[in-house]
Amino acid sequence: MTSLKSPDEPRFSVHYRVTVNGSSDIENLARDITIEQTAEAPIDCIPDRLFREGIIGRVESIIAVEGEAYAHDVVISYRCDLTGYTVPQLLNVVYGNISLKNNIKVIDLDFPGAFLDRFSGPSHGIDGIRKMLGVFGRPLACMPLKPMGLSIAELSSMAGALARGGVDLIKDDHGIGNQRFHPFRERVSHCQEAVYKENARSGRATMYCPMVSGGFDEIEDQVRHAVKEGVRGILIAPMLVGLDTVRYISTTYGIIIIGHPSLTGTFFSNQEHGMTPAVLLGTLFRLIGADISIFPGAGGRFFFTKKECGDLSRALLAPLGSIKRSFPCPAGGLSIEKMGDLAPEYGVETVFLIGGSLLRQSRDVSGSTELFMDRIRSLYAP
Repeated sequence: MTSLKSPDEPRFSVHYRVTVNGSSDIENLARDITIEQTAEAPIDCIPDRLFREGIIGRVESIIAVEGEAYAHDVVISYRCDLTGYTVPQLLNVVYGNISLKNNIKVIDLDFPGAFLDRFSGPSHGIDGIRKMLGVFGRPLACMPLKPMGLSIAELSSMAGALARGGVDLIKDDHGIGNQRFHPFRERVSHCQEAVYKENARSGRATMYCPMVSGGFDEIEDQVRHAVKEGVRGILIAPMLVGLDTVRYISTTYGIIIIGHPSLTGTFFSNQEHGMTPAVLLGTLFRLIGADISIFPGAGGRFFFTKKECGDLSRALLAPLGSIKRSFPCPAGGLSIEKMGDLAPEYGVETVFLIGGSLLRQSRDVSGSTELFMDRIRSLYAP
């Protein structure tokens, strides 16, 4: 029989913001979280040894949030081996059952080095991507292929025009999948060829990153085809395909991963429940291998605040064991006109993603791209 004793097993901590009603006892609520996320049994049915051996979560601190009558910051630690050192079980321990409750929000995660060493994180990170592109001293620029429904000839022509304009990264719009009107294999082959030809002419290293999506049995086949065609990065939405699927692709194929936030909004829409963008799109996306994390920039067509964007950017850039740094990528309704305000907020280690506003500006996609690149260079000129 295997013993559960592991006195030296490291622990990681989850910071929860718990909002109670006037009659609730925060100590009891915190204790309930420790049990719900581990043994998930009535407390009188849990053997004492599970508490002694640390299998049950442990409340480390409870602090009332200043200025908020019913909110408390609760830190609970868990044995690292409860996660099995896998992404699905990590999510299960952090927020599994309690995600079905109310007024519990994950606001931070603290992992020891022994835990982080079990995960590879981004395969390239900021420094690796810059080296591949040969671009230093300024933010990177990304533009999408859109809208969905264009023919493969139109999409590949647009890819060539964007590369001709000098953009660093070209990605499929996230809605462009394996639809019959622009099937994945044919689309990727033609778009990659168009970008390759422009790179050969200009000497640049613009990357095309197709959207990988579809059924579980399709995803790896798409990645293999993309790699065979010379693609060095992909766009993928971790919440659509599964976070551990992204980790597997990153560690197996070593390609650049651009993480898209589709479907993550359900975690952010309630200020008292869910996860913060910094936790999900920052720490967790980085942990599973996102080299670049796209998120809605403040002032665009979504609802993220400047503080949320700043916290998210810091989560992608801050030390995290030996895991590489990831690029923050604000997007969602940004424009060249707004870049003067964005530059001091995000600094150099950023990917700026602009799409619709440039398409609206001119039918000359290549010319609009050149304006975009000129603006970035002017803002970050030495």
